[in-house]
Amino acid sequence: MKRTVGYTALLLSLLLLTFSVSASAETLTASVLLTAGGEVNPNPAPPPTATGAFQITVNVVRDSAGAVATGSTINFLGIANFPGGANITVNGLHIHEGAINANGPVVFNTGLSGTNTLTLTGGVGLINLNSTSVDLAALGRMLAKPSGWYVNLHTSTNPGGAIRAQMIRLVETAANTVAMNTAQEVSPPTPLPNNASGTGTITVNPVRNPATGEISGGTVTFTVSFDLPADSTVVGLHIHEQVAGSNGPVVIDTGLSGNNRLPSPTGKGTFNQEVVITANNLAVFRRLMANPTGFYVNLHTLANTAGVIRGQLTAVTAPPIIQQLTSYFVETGSTDTQVRLVISSTDITAIPTSSILINGQQVTAPYDFATGSYNVTIPAALRANAGTLVVQARTPGGLMSAPAQIVVAPTANVNSVAFTGVSAARYGQTVAPDGIVAGFATRLASTGVPATTTPLPFSLDGSSIFVNGVPARLFFVSGLQANFLLPLSIPAGPAAVNVVARDGTVTRGTLNVALSSPSLFTANQTGIGAPAAVASTDGTNFNLLLGNPDGTPRAIPPGSFVMLFGTGMNFGSTALTNAVRIGTTDITPMFVGAMGMAGLTQCNLQIPASLAAGDYDLIFTMDGIASNTVRVRIGPPPPPEWEPESDNP
Repeated sequence: MKRTVGYTALLLSLLLLTFSVSASAETLTASVLLTAGGEVNPNPAPPPTATGAFQITVNVVRDSAGAVATGSTINFLGIANFPGGANITVNGLHIHEGAINANGPVVFNTGLSGTNTLTLTGGVGLINLNSTSVDLAALGRMLAKPSGWYVNLHTSTNPGGAIRAQMIRLVETAANTVAMNTAQEVSPPTPLPNNASGTGTITVNPVRNPATGEISGGTVTFTVSFDLPADSTVVGLHIHEQVAGSNGPVVIDTGLSGNNRLPSPTGKGTFNQEVVITANNLAVFRRLMANPTGFYVNLHTLANTAGVIRGQLTAVTAPPIIQQLTSYFVETGSTDTQVRLVISSTDITAIPTSSILINGQQVTAPYDFATGSYNVTIPAALRANAGTLVVQARTPGGLMSAPAQIVVAPTANVNSVAFTGVSAARYGQTVAPDGIVAGFATRLASTGVPATTTPLPFSLDGSSIFVNGVPARLFFVSGLQANFLLPLSIPAGPAAVNVVARDGTVTRGTLNVALSSPSLFTANQTGIGAPAAVASTDGTNFNLLLGNPDGTPRAIPPGSFVMLFGTGMNFGSTALTNAVRIGTTDITPMFVGAMGMAGLTQCNLQIPASLAAGDYDLIFTMDGIASNTVRVRIGPPPPPEWEPESDNP
């Protein structure tokens, strides 16, 4: 059977189509950008400019015990683009189980084959297919480690694979967009202004135990556009727990307060803030996911501290996702300018029929069926002054995406020194999602300021960093250096960085992002020499240091248990058998994983008891990429000079 995908016919079919999503409460997605460069040992070589922007949606059904159950589905939805204008015959679209540097078997199959093909007219087309079957054991493995799986599109010219991408995470995203107004406020103690209003989008990203489905954490993102009286000062934006018509306590807080104010001379603005769910509000978050109607979002001002505009939440559903913008920076100017935008969605009708808003204002943005993107016009009025523009996609039903942000600045404010970002552990040129990045330039901040709170802040000394339009959490800023956590949502490939300092200076640069970039911290903080690591002779009391401050190694006895610390190592796709090499001896780590501190990965291993005394090079390898080489010394240790700090005064 042969099918043809053409955009003219597609538009009509989309307008007539009713698309339904599984009623399962657990819908996970992975946004992936397939490229020809992602293929491993292709033969023949695929067209180098071919791409595919896809969203993989997994609707998980669980039984009463929380196990993955029959009825779970997988959907492939996206746009494939083979430039050149020739028709392309697609004869395969699959999810394979395999590492980023190897080819693996097909596990989830859409049914496309040599006898059941799909033609991309002119080389471009939207594809919407479901997996023909879902093996529950395999799905359990994919939920536990998405980074060990990849998406591959095959053509008649490249039957072994034409474009491919490794998955990083499967993310559960749900949102609710509500109208906020004074009418919903209950018994306000002070008179409310006339015609104050706003639109609030609450985006939730729960994290679940993959084996049971129980929510163990997550984030809540507030994106609120408001229209208040001139010279208003926002002193609070919260989620409260209570039904409509009654007031309830604050349960999720953005951090705005009387001491952390948001002044608005015009009364108009858009505020965007991610809040990390902690143990203190995990129970509340679970209740919010189970019954959103029992919660409301409220904005408070200095003139109306009890609340000025409020919106009651309703059901949360999967929103559109902004996958890509062609630019995350525009210069100030007096004319309109354009950017291109790609969105993904679990709802096929939303992809070509959404509207685009900037700072809460709908702008001209026709959908281009030839490229599968929106041509977004940024009006002159929105680029007249320096600042940031909050871009959102809105479905015909009114549900809005989480935002991407575009930095606006005059040419005179753009730093002539480009931003250079490297791994904060090894100072290598490649960084990884959820890894710690050290960035260097000039004029990044007015003074040196470290973060003193957790979760890490998005601003220090008035400086903020945006990666592909996503705010990054900051460890430290100074005039010459800024250390930050690379957001989890940043895909592999080049990523645009914009640093905005308090004085308005914008420093621009590009990061080289890979799925993993194993990097080990060292005692002298240079990326070479002895590791910043601890050891134990009994596996319990880790009171031996492996390095001196000058980078020279300290001896530890053979058989010791070692904790190495690194970054860029949280999303490896390969098995970790023999991942550590000490000299010529290969060792399988006992544990490799996030250690609960932002960006850090812990690697536990045991030194072979048979290893002879001496100095050795140690290298950790993930996805075929070797870490920086660190130096360890095996031999009788000196008396310990370091003990863990006591909790007692």
